Amino acid sequence: MSAGEIDSNGLAAADVDREREIIHIREALRGLRFGTVNVIVQDGVVVQIDRTEKRRVRGAETKA
Repeated sequence: MSAGEIDSNGLAAADVDREREIIHIREALRGLRFGTVNVIVQDGVVVQIDRTEKRRVRGAETKA
């Protein structure tokens, strides 16, 4: 589908791309308890999604 075309659901190509971006961002957020999700955008288009997850370890002490 080229720019300006409408798909069978009545969505323009740009809308379909935007929906895909949102789905990928939701997947990156799913199950994340501690951490970050960075979304890199160039010229109004999402080009990269980074997920950094932190795991907290409680009760583990190092003895020196």
